[in-house]
Amino acid sequence: MSTDYVDFPYLKRQDAKYFVRLWSPPSNVEIKAVLVDVHGGAWCDHDRKAGHFYDEQLAQAGYVVAAIDFRCGPEFRHPAASIDVNAAVHWARVLARQIQARSQEVVTIGSSSGGHLALLAALRPDAEDENGTEIWINDEWTSPGSIDGNVPAVGAFWAPADPATRFRYAKALNNELGQRLVTNSIAYFDSEEAMHDASITRIVLEGMNTQLPRIWFAQAGKDENVPAEIVEDLGQAYRGVGGIFEVTSYPESRHGFGHAGGEDSQRFIKDLVSWLDAIFESRSST
Repeated sequence: MSTDYVDFPYLKRQDAKYFVRLWSPPSNVEIKAVLVDVHGGAWCDHDRKAGHFYDEQLAQAGYVVAAIDFRCGPEFRHPAASIDVNAAVHWARVLARQIQARSQEVVTIGSSSGGHLALLAALRPDAEDENGTEIWINDEWTSPGSIDGNVPAVGAFWAPADPATRFRYAKALNNELGQRLVTNSIAYFDSEEAMHDASITRIVLEGMNTQLPRIWFAQAGKDENVPAEIVEDLGQAYRGVGGIFEVTSYPESRHGFGHAGGEDSQRFIKDLVSWLDAIFESRSST
């Protein structure tokens, strides 16, 4: 089956426009729902093209995938990126109505720092900045008014869910990887205080969240970027307050393995599609 994509601007802040790569299912496949894909890159690198390997396969499975660009470091600082994710969710919900997707719910997915940003936006779904936002609706730029970033679920892939803990871990690595992670963390967050503010585990433990979306976490067993204790601490905290936190581990895989071919990569995509299908089936039956 062949899928197709198109790039166009979906978000505007003042004179700056941010693009989406919109993947569409084959013409003979019913559209299940719209997903927003948040790219990784240690909060500073890459763009909407990063997740093309699994975005294309998600489209083949019946999902429209909106892979988004957004404000990143070093030009922008926390919480700019997660605020843009909320705007993208709002835009994607309008899109779901326009294309008559089976479900008008929107689920966010994200790789690495994109997974962190997707989680942060989902726990703070009403966050928006004071500089104004316009989204592309009905062939014109429109102010959405209050941003509605609510999602029922988040798929987080090998995500550094506690930036402050990961920052301290990276400093102790004393190698090229650690240097890159430290540099990018400072470039986007500017301080450890800001990293602490963006900790998903802290937000959950302190009751700072406004909702508890269902979370599926894909964990790389040989992840040198994200230590296992970050995932364990988040899972314990999330379940402790009544949230649903599911982890699927890929023991022999390294950070970012889902972006390329391989047995675990294909298993990851199959697991992701199964989880998404179950999410939308359960939502439609309630």
